[in-house]
Amino acid sequence: MSTLCIAHRIFASMSSPKDPKKHLLYLYPRRFHFVAKDIEALQRHRSITEHQFNTGPKWLLPLDYLRQFLFLTIHLLKGHRNVIAHFAGHHTVLPTALGFKVRIIIAGSDACSFPGIHYGSFRKPLMRLAIAFSMRRAAQLLPVHRSLVRFENGFSDFGPREQGYARFITDLRTPSMEVPYGFDVEAWPLPAEERDPRTVLCVATGVEPGNAVHFRKGVDLIIASARSLPEHRFTVVGAARADAYHELPPNMRILGGCSPAELRELYADHGIYVQPSVMEGFPNALCEAMLMGCIPIASGVTSMP
Repeated sequence: MSTLCIAHRIFASMSSPKDPKKHLLYLYPRRFHFVAKDIEALQRHRSITEHQFNTGPKWLLPLDYLRQFLFLTIHLLKGHRNVIAHFAGHHTVLPTALGFKVRIIIAGSDACSFPGIHYGSFRKPLMRLAIAFSMRRAAQLLPVHRSLVRFENGFSDFGPREQGYARFITDLRTPSMEVPYGFDVEAWPLPAEERDPRTVLCVATGVEPGNAVHFRKGVDLIIASARSLPEHRFTVVGAARADAYHELPPNMRILGGCSPAELRELYADHGIYVQPSVMEGFPNALCEAMLMGCIPIASGVTSMP
């Protein structure tokens, strides 16, 4: 159910559900899994119209702005003023400039800069300007964990030590409220069967050899650990191409994407969940694994401790 708490906290400040101003516009760059869970939770309380900003390559950015301008203009004419945006970025510039009441969920990449692994929105000059413009004009910022405001990067040398959106945007006065993700306990039940405590799992969606996910999720460290711990069995799930990794240690496998049901089976089959990430806003998979009884091993980054 993800950020169901957002619905309770936000709607407390809103008027009657019949008021057209209560209709929510939900904006996002891409429809990630946690975005879909958010929308599902919010739809229990209000009617929602979604808009995905990114449609393809970067050169389509002007067209994406035009599409969104038309979308927002139509809803202005309908009297809709309330916007929820997941992440800050190009998709939050126009709604804040046009006077919508925008609440921005800060979820991780929009609070950091790690140039060494090509990750973090603040490493891109144009994106940095878009985020700063949006955050300064938003009605409210909703970081999924308080550490995203300011945190110290003591785990890697892929980015500066001082991180967090308030470190990159000076004199930020927009009110904020922490809204951590929530989870449906029934969706991730604790298994009754015993599992081998020497089995280790990590979810790294979109990982490929040498890409940003590979280093951000610490898959390089997991491979090294597998070589050093031959008595353990390691599984990484979520690879963009499962056959892209070669010369893995014999006690390690890398799988492609899977359904929630398949993921539950993997959690139930592993004793340890490892998340040696360089950066995480709020680790959904880590929380799901703990609900299902996995022992967590994580880097000391943002929300994970």
